[in-house]
Amino acid sequence: MDMEQWIWIVWLAILVLSLIAEAMGPALISIWFSAGALVALILTFIPEVPYWVEIIVFLAVSVAAFLAIRPALKKIMQKKIVRTNADTLVGSRGIMKLGADGLNHGEVELRGARWTAIPAREGLSIPAESIVSIVAIEGNKLLVEPLEEKKLEVK
Repeated sequence: MDMEQWIWIVWLAILVLSLIAEAMGPALISIWFSAGALVALILTFIPEVPYWVEIIVFLAVSVAAFLAIRPALKKIMQKKIVRTNADTLVGSRGIMKLGADGLNHGEVELRGARWTAIPAREGLSIPAESIVSIVAIEGNKLLVEPLEEKKLEVK
């Protein structure tokens, strides 16, 4: 049996397996080989095209698809991070209006607004009226650490 008689089975198998591999994961892994295998499969049905031409076309189309499509798809699929002015709160100081511990969220007054706050470290308890530093932002909550042990004087 001559190779040209059964090479279409190889291209069909590569096409199907690369599509299955692509469908199983979220990343772009093998779609390039699918494009190359599809073109090579079509070439097998054109008389007088030798199998080595199909192999070269398979490789060329796969590389071309990779170079042409991947940057555009990567841009589309890339997670878009929307920056807000909340990032400017990190490093600021605020006043705990409601105390917080490992079980309960507290509230911090910062720049005239009240924010939900949680201690930055496990086991940390921050009483009301403490001065705190904003360490990070997690979702819509401020992660805080106490700056001073003494409480503010309420006037």
